[in-house]
Amino acid sequence: MASLIPRTKAAGMLLNKTRMLGQQNARHFSACAAKHQAAVVSSQTSSKQAADSWTNVNTGSEFTVSSQSGFLPRRDPLPVLPGYFEKLEEILHEMPIYKGDGTYGLLHSGRFGERVERELPMYDVDFVFDNRILGALYRDYTFLASAYLLEPCDIQFRLARNYGLARRILPANIAKPLQTIAARLNAQPFLEHSMGFTFYNYRRKDVSAPASIDNIEPIRRFSGCDAENSYIVGHVAAAQHTGAMVEASLELLGSCQSNNRAVFDQALQKYTAAMDKVNGILSRTLMNNGEYASFRTYLSGCKSQPMFSTGVIYEGTEDVPFSSASAARQFLGVAQSSNPIASLNTHLFQLSNLSPQGTLPCSDGIDLLRPENYRAFFAHIADNARNGSIQSYALQSPVSSAHYTAVLDQV
Repeated sequence: MASLIPRTKAAGMLLNKTRMLGQQNARHFSACAAKHQAAVVSSQTSSKQAADSWTNVNTGSEFTVSSQSGFLPRRDPLPVLPGYFEKLEEILHEMPIYKGDGTYGLLHSGRFGERVERELPMYDVDFVFDNRILGALYRDYTFLASAYLLEPCDIQFRLARNYGLARRILPANIAKPLQTIAARLNAQPFLEHSMGFTFYNYRRKDVSAPASIDNIEPIRRFSGCDAENSYIVGHVAAAQHTGAMVEASLELLGSCQSNNRAVFDQALQKYTAAMDKVNGILSRTLMNNGEYASFRTYLSGCKSQPMFSTGVIYEGTEDVPFSSASAARQFLGVAQSSNPIASLNTHLFQLSNLSPQGTLPCSDGIDLLRPENYRAFFAHIADNARNGSIQSYALQSPVSSAHYTAVLDQV
């Protein structure tokens, strides 16, 4: 199945080059394949050593990167906040344009900002250190921030199909708790793809069953439409297969550096199979996403966006580390980023070597805004890929080049 992760020009160039080599060496394929199969049996120890070469920098984080959880959190997200945050929970429940009970929410009529200003308490979060609660609060406060700032733009878009200007000042009852929470998580104080909108925004209907498409639903929503639900559910369900991708990527780099052709070929096949499953799920959940515009506005960042001429002021945050209330701040948003799978593909297969500057999923600096262990993992992959090029190693063997062609077809 063709990839639904945006393919760069570089990936296409690599794919064409590899296909040419595969055609030239096709007559050697059968004999090499037999030799490869025999070697696989004796190479399991080397494979495990390669997979063990990565260590998370923050093992207590909800977002670790491993062969078990992949890019998903290591525990299911907390779906409901503790009772202390009752009013925050209430406002978030009333927020979506279309609520789950068939009625309209606060964002439908533009009443959300007023409700936040009038009723949201200035919550003290200084006592919160539990990572699961911090993760839920980060998700919920970043949802609040984007809804508050971009509500006028969504109203304007629904009326006239243009965005107008967003609110420029994030009130202190959102800004201060969010800043504190983000600092503890070493994250940006703005809605992010994994920690906010998708991977930490689902609940299982049946907690004893896997997180499949039919068994998960979003916790928070902006529009509440079917397209938004499908977007979130699709990304979470697809990420179930990223554990195999993480394992295969480490095996690819380890076997390339140790010249273990059998493990290398086996890892390419494992990576291809996982990407095929990812693309299959995304094709079922995203291809007919005709209502994307109903929630797209709220995924906008406040950097290089016309609705934010000079960024956002975080009111009352001058006493919080790495902030300044006197200067507008700018962040990339979900709509300007991408699924972390795209970044893994880019770093692992060194697509930047063939791509013009600024055309890759991670070339705009979005990787720096991802969860802490994501950042460390992508740096680990990029450093090791420079030490041993998967592309060059694959092209030395007709069997490997055939497997490499297959994986690039999914990337």
